Amino acid sequence: MLTMLYKVIKYFLPLSLLLISCANNQVSDLQKSAVYNLDDYQITINAIKELCINSDLTKEKNKTLELILTECIKHPNSNQLVRRPISSIITIRFHKESGLSYYSKISDFIKTNDSTINNLFKSNGHKIIKSYQKGNTLYMSLSKNKTSNVLNTGSKFWKALSLYDNILISTSAYGFSKKNSNYSSYRQLEEKLKSVVNSIEINKSS
Repeated sequence: MLTMLYKVIKYFLPLSLLLISCANNQVSDLQKSAVYNLDDYQITINAIKELCINSDLTKEKNKTLELILTECIKHPNSNQLVRRPISSIITIRFHKESGLSYYSKISDFIKTNDSTINNLFKSNGHKIIKSYQKGNTLYMSLSKNKTSNVLNTGSKFWKALSLYDNILISTSAYGFSKKNSNYSSYRQLEEKLKSVVNSIEINKSS
């Protein structure tokens, strides 16, 4: 369980590839909605306002699915989706692990692993500023030190942990505003995170 938790929380997406891709505002492999299969589960990401899935950066493995979302708009002269100037990056990681269904709520899972979660964030140079639960999702406002800021984003970001049956979902939202006093930008980042979390549907295959 601790190994699984560490893998989900630790951010190890292909950062170099991400930076190259997001620096390019040309037409890319963008999708507003998508359906994926994770073992015996079907995961649907519904249309998200102002955001697109970068399907060229999607990573699918036996027990994990990793997605990256950025802002997008329709090209004025066509129906093609193009990236807007990047102001945020949203990542989603789904991890299937037997035994997670033992926890009926995300709060039960957090209570069992609370000290471990805090230690893992600290070991990665992150600090939990505040947290709250809405529905079956725990939302956390975090700060990171400069040495752990690989994406050159702002020092504060949002993370959400959700639980569905045997799948743990970790969603993170990173903004590029470097001013900690820019509360409006940080609130917008929180709203983007919530919209992505609410866009996820998971069903077990029959």
